[in-house]
Amino acid sequence: MKQNLLFFAPNHFDIDLAILNQLEKMEQYQIVKIDPESYQYKNSFERIFNLLGKIFFNKTLKKDWKAKQQLNHINQQKKYDVCLIFRPDLLHPKVLNFIQDNVKSRKVVYWDSFDKIPKLKSTLPYFNDFYSFEEKDCNNYNFKKISNFYIHKKTDKLPTYDAFFFGSKDARLNNIIKVITYLKEKKWNAQALIVAKKTKSKSKPVNVNGVTITETSTPFSQIYQYSENTKIVIDIAHSNQKGLSMRPYEALGLKRKLITNNSNIKNYDFYNEKNIFIITDFDNLNIPDSFLNTPFEKLPQEVYNKYHIKNWLENILQ
Repeated sequence: MKQNLLFFAPNHFDIDLAILNQLEKMEQYQIVKIDPESYQYKNSFERIFNLLGKIFFNKTLKKDWKAKQQLNHINQQKKYDVCLIFRPDLLHPKVLNFIQDNVKSRKVVYWDSFDKIPKLKSTLPYFNDFYSFEEKDCNNYNFKKISNFYIHKKTDKLPTYDAFFFGSKDARLNNIIKVITYLKEKKWNAQALIVAKKTKSKSKPVNVNGVTITETSTPFSQIYQYSENTKIVIDIAHSNQKGLSMRPYEALGLKRKLITNNSNIKNYDFYNEKNIFIITDFDNLNIPDSFLNTPFEKLPQEVYNKYHIKNWLENILQ
């Protein structure tokens, strides 16, 4: 008999769909997905009521309406054997209470550090099995340490670029510009594609050769194509980030080299200085041309198996 599994992940670059796709390949689960999309007003009256709620009661009514929608959907199963929840801070307390009362094995994955998103701490009481890729949080809260994962394996595609960065527009922008400018000066074919949040006012253009700002999002299922189409993947970690992002694992699966500023990568079993260059000072970059011109050095097959999404999910759900 299949187990009932309740699943939630944010729809950032459609990563929820990528994980769901792999979960659906695991035949032992009947999966119910909590919708991560924002609430859509049914009519103009709801929009007005929500505004009045903010003004007079300091309450966002559409969050309550969204929670009601989610609860109506997940109540199709009265009991769940297990849940797998990412970013639980995005869920309404009513939904979290349902999880606490109706799910036996309550698994939560803290993808971001508590330093980066402090409100994650308030969700601790709702779960009984905790995972994080941040070493500090694992030590402080006795979480189980996990990595990120990759989906797509080695490709025979001939890369167009020497080095490529893909990511969100945030505080890393200046360092990204420094890296791309430096590589361009070395005559490398280096590019950065940076996704800015859509706002009423257009994003301020960045007039830097090789750096493109866009408001067009790329689905997670297609992001790997940027790593596939470059010899070297560029990964710039956030200042408060110790665990590894998705980019190093993407590069691992596709057997691409990596440039990163996250020195903690030295502690991972796939670290190889011939494949991974660590930036220590963005103002004094010194990346040798030999790093571009020498081939990727293959790793043992068990290393590739370990970080594939199939094994990653099985490790959490076992």
